[in-house]
Amino acid sequence: PRHGVRRQRQMCIRDSLLAVARQESLFDPRARSFANARGLMQLIHPTAERVARRVGLNEPSTSDLYDPALNIELAGHHLASLLVRYDGRRPLAAAAYNAGERRVDRWIKDVPGQWMDVWIEGIPFRETRNYVKNVMAFTQVYGQRRGSPRPMLEAHETRVP
Repeated sequence: PRHGVRRQRQMCIRDSLLAVARQESLFDPRARSFANARGLMQLIHPTAERVARRVGLNEPSTSDLYDPALNIELAGHHLASLLVRYDGRRPLAAAAYNAGERRVDRWIKDVPGQWMDVWIEGIPFRETRNYVKNVMAFTQVYGQRRGSPRPMLEAHETRVP
């Protein structure tokens, strides 16, 4: 049973990584944003450095972020830590991936128990609001393609903590 839960989590992270890559870069490993986010997963250099230190990897240079394997590895660690931070609530992790944990922490502080869909609609940044919706939708698509459909929101994700 534990093995099944672990595999399910890994598939959830995999689907989420695919969804983030689709939303962030349209799967272009050479993508670069106006904010200097780089690569498939659009990591900014300070985030990549912080994640690398935390997981015991060499700190990457900015050009290293164009290496798909490294970019995905760092983003995977980052996304997994966000999922842990937000108790597996994918919409909160996606919002934090896009706008940062401090902002998401502020946005949820005063609305404990709020329905997640209402919270998503209330995200003050249109870009982040649309980002979360798209990542959730793409996660559905990749789960379906893998033959493992999931509900849009799992039971534990329906409310803000």
